[in-house]
Amino acid sequence: MKSSEKWGALVLSAAVLLSAPAHTGAADTDAGQLPRPAWTSSAAYDTSSASAHEIHFVKSRGLVYVHTVQGIKKTSSKTSYDWYLETVTAFDASTGAKKWSRTFHDKAGPYTVESSILYAQNGTLYFVGSFSDKTQKIYALSPDGKETWNRTVPFDSDVYLLGDDSLLIASTQGPDKQGMVKTSAVHCNAAGKTLATKKLNGSVLTAEAGRIVVDTSRQIKVGRAWDRSPSPAVEVYTPDLKRVYTYKFPSSINLLGDGGGAPILVQEDGSILFRGSIAGTVNKLYAFSPQGQLLWGRVIPADSVIASTGSGYVTYSKRLLTSFDLDGQIAQQALGDQPGQIVVLERTADGQLQVDMADTLYILDPTHLTITQAVSNLPLRSDYAFAYADGVLYAAESGSLVKYALR
Repeated sequence: MKSSEKWGALVLSAAVLLSAPAHTGAADTDAGQLPRPAWTSSAAYDTSSASAHEIHFVKSRGLVYVHTVQGIKKTSSKTSYDWYLETVTAFDASTGAKKWSRTFHDKAGPYTVESSILYAQNGTLYFVGSFSDKTQKIYALSPDGKETWNRTVPFDSDVYLLGDDSLLIASTQGPDKQGMVKTSAVHCNAAGKTLATKKLNGSVLTAEAGRIVVDTSRQIKVGRAWDRSPSPAVEVYTPDLKRVYTYKFPSSINLLGDGGGAPILVQEDGSILFRGSIAGTVNKLYAFSPQGQLLWGRVIPADSVIASTGSGYVTYSKRLLTSFDLDGQIAQQALGDQPGQIVVLERTADGQLQVDMADTLYILDPTHLTITQAVSNLPLRSDYAFAYADGVLYAAESGSLVKYALR
């Protein structure tokens, strides 16, 4: 399943994790136990057949969305994809009362094979579903659960939520025999109305805030498959599909990914950070101004996890968090808990930094890295879907949604 991209989710290799040194100089913060639940909702899903895939808190509406996924036994061999039945249920954040529920399946219709959900700040959600009959649709639901519009898009399209809550729909075609790719790009507003269209030379790498990054390089044939160029030429567009600048990375810089976190970090002012490795030696971040001027390159540890803060970024390596703005380092914080096989950095609904370690969930100020919460995440392990905001943790447990008011 493809879920909405997390702010800086990553997986570190077991070798890197096991090489983390013994903790020294960490913050003197012991993980507290979760308190008794403030409330437990009615059942949201049947744990024998479904699981909670994601929880999202909407601060502006006082709502908590629970996205659940149920595996479905295929009745046709015409598709190699697994089938799923997907549901979003909304709960009142104050009381735990169920407000509404929507299952994205028409009676006797196709099931989803892949999906993503995009959440607007006003509580609107966009469910992007690819179905077993090779169709794909965007469903727009208002905070009261009503479908305001839907739109059929080409199968295998990527849909991005931009900073003004408009959408970019990117439908890639190719590559052709020469490895060239074209993308049909559609920019539509929150009401589903098309604002601009453009045929792009290349494939969209990311689109967020006020920038769209396109790889215009010729793809490379590896065996029978095509792969991206490791040192691409990129074009950067605004949401109205007007090109701002182009840049060709030197062949010595590999941008295909090394370490963890998103390889491209778009800042709120339109600046962009690219992560690359130089001839297999060191990792570097490259910063470009909103107009495309190369500002600097900074070496980071090769095993770093990186995540954007909107006006800067955070790196994680061997239990050490470091925050930066575009001018330089701001703060450091060592974490007492050891990393697990998966370390996740996310931005919470109230703008804090959430770091999920082996036994502890940390909540920190993203700029100064002061720890505001450190609680045991072990009780969350069975479902492992939760959301934090304003001292409250909402978690899926045993088929229900549970609210914890943290100390």
